[in-house]
Amino acid sequence: MEPAARHFSPRISVSEDNRAVGRVESLARSPNSATLRPEYRLLIACSGAHLSPDLRQEIGRLLDGRLDWPLVLETARAQRVVSLSFSSLRDVDEAAVPDGIIAAFRAGSLANAARNLRLAGKLIEIDARAARAGIPLVPYKGPVLAEMAYGNLGQRAFVDLDFIVPHRHLRAAWEMLADLGYRPPNPALAAASAAIPGEYLFLAPGGDFHLELHTELTLRHFPAPPDLGPLLDAREPVTIAARRVLTFSREDTLTLLAVHGAKDFWAQLLWICDIAALYRTEGFDGERALECSGRLGCRRMVHIALLLARDLFETPIPGEMEREVEADAVARRQARWLAGRLFQPGPIGLLKQARYRMQMVEGFWPGLRYAARLATTPAADDWNTVRLPAPLGFAYALLRPLRLLRR
Repeated sequence: MEPAARHFSPRISVSEDNRAVGRVESLARSPNSATLRPEYRLLIACSGAHLSPDLRQEIGRLLDGRLDWPLVLETARAQRVVSLSFSSLRDVDEAAVPDGIIAAFRAGSLANAARNLRLAGKLIEIDARAARAGIPLVPYKGPVLAEMAYGNLGQRAFVDLDFIVPHRHLRAAWEMLADLGYRPPNPALAAASAAIPGEYLFLAPGGDFHLELHTELTLRHFPAPPDLGPLLDAREPVTIAARRVLTFSREDTLTLLAVHGAKDFWAQLLWICDIAALYRTEGFDGERALECSGRLGCRRMVHIALLLARDLFETPIPGEMEREVEADAVARRQARWLAGRLFQPGPIGLLKQARYRMQMVEGFWPGLRYAARLATTPAADDWNTVRLPAPLGFAYALLRPLRLLRR
């Protein structure tokens, strides 16, 4: 495997004095403080792609204390940071970890690397077939994010493959995947169907992983269907197993990741790791990322993503950008709430969910329209729960809020 990516772009560099001050302020803002269990603090410190001297010192100090090691391992698995944590533990002080625990981390990391290599091979096969067919099928997350953000295919955990394709090319992409042996679990949600799910799901040959196909119409958690044209024009190459693959630019990828994290309440530490690692890659243009997020109506979601990355992983945000992010009081409040529930998720009440959705978009009325659309637009679960005849398809918009209330 290639060595880890070199981080800290000149565009986002900060002085050592500012970094030290930022560290103190970061700990005061985030759950990475003395009030959090040391096991969770250890995982936060270990799962960052960039190990600063301060973080090394913190890891060493935590390793010297008493830790519930089964909890550390269990939480690392749940948060999908086994490989990232193992790399840091091995780098700082592997001998301080009980033999059985470090062996489990090592085994999990090796299993993740093996799976990633296999899925990367499948991605390369699909990408080559799409290129020959002239289908603009763009891989994102998964293997391309592992290489783009971490510079190491084995560092990031992923269990499926994700692609985005313009909706007008959906039928061609569907037929190409069928030729390769990929089958939809729900054939009713086909390319020709008027029903648009949250994603078009395919089961791989052999059934050991899923492939998710997204279009601008399935990306429902964007405030409006995103214009894929500028994103396709700005694609950049990533090398996976010696093959050049085109994916979305790092700046556009950050917006896509921010929307995905916001959709699922930033429920996994790995997603925040991705933001921090991506932002630190050499040459990352933070201002362009904010411009992209503004064009797509997702600026607040990106604000929250950057706040989480800064407060948990010391991700440096340059002055003008940090002032903009800090000026968003709603984003600051939501980032604190999301970070606080990271290791204690629990259920979220329906009213709290609705308020959260509304606040993902700036402005009361735009936020209300956004939340209302999400609450009434049918998804695959709605069609799978109740099968209505085609003439009654409009009723799914009425049944969805009832299903959400019942859930």
